[in-house]
Amino acid sequence: MRLPAATIASAFAFSAAPVAADAAPAPAPAPAQTRATLVVEWTRLKALPGERANLTSFIFLNWFAMDAKAVEQGLFTSYRLIANPAPDGEWDLLVEVGYPTPAGYDDPATQAAFGAIRAAHQTVPVAGKTLHELGTILGTERLPVLTGTR
Repeated sequence: MRLPAATIASAFAFSAAPVAADAAPAPAPAPAQTRATLVVEWTRLKALPGERANLTSFIFLNWFAMDAKAVEQGLFTSYRLIANPAPDGEWDLLVEVGYPTPAGYDDPATQAAFGAIRAAHQTVPVAGKTLHELGTILGTERLPVLTGTR
C-alpha cells in the first residue's frame, strides 16, 4: 500500500517534533516592562557640503552607541534617524529620541545617567572628522506624545 506524500510528510513532522523541541533552546526570558514614551525630542542637523553621508555615519557610530545604552538603562525609550529627502533642505538629518518622563532630557536623573554614558564613550571620528567638522546642530525641540504605537 502506498501512502500519499502529504501523509508521510505529516507523520514525519509529528514524529520529529519532540526531537526538535528537545533540541530547541530555552525561550528567552520575558523582556523587562517597557516604559511608555511621554515625549520625543527632535534634533535637526545640517551637514556641511559633501558631508551628509559622513555625518550620518557619525550619528550611528557615536550618538546611537550611547543611545543604545540609554535605552538599556531605561533612560530613553527609543531613538531613530530620519533623513530629509530634499538635497538642499533647511535640515539634512533629524534625530528623534523618546523619553519616559515629561521632562525628556531635562530630567535631572536622565542628565546625570546619560552624562556617565557620554563620559565613558570614546568618540569615533568618520573620515578623520568629528561632529563640528561634519555638520551643525540647528536646534532641538520637545514634543509631547499623545498616543502610542502598537
